[in-house]
Amino acid sequence: MDKVLISDLYVEAVIGFYHWEHEEPQPLILDLELGTHFNDAFVSDDLDDALNYAEIRKQVKGLCQESRFHLLERLAGAIVTHVFTVFPVTDLRLKIRKPHALRDGVAGIETYRTREQMGIPHP
Repeated sequence: MDKVLISDLYVEAVIGFYHWEHEEPQPLILDLELGTHFNDAFVSDDLDDALNYAEIRKQVKGLCQESRFHLLERLAGAIVTHVFTVFPVTDLRLKIRKPHALRDGVAGIETYRTREQMGIPHP
């Protein structure tokens, strides 16, 4: 199994349980580990045979910026569903950190899902 990694992706999103958290976007830091196969790209050197991490970045950032969720868990579910729906990814590990949520630490979540667990067929 091969992996595409996107680390320390900075996004801003309106997210939070408390009313004041919905007044303006807050920073989030995302790490994505996307399962795939490099077999064709090893030979072809063609972007069409690989995961386009620039496009994944663009779509994940756009989803975060447009979202209005209360929970990081709900945002994670939306990201996982979107990635599996649009990209030929076999599995996904996602970490979301919310650096301003705690005064003396960084809060965050991490999830791992396979396409089969989500019941989403390959695009």
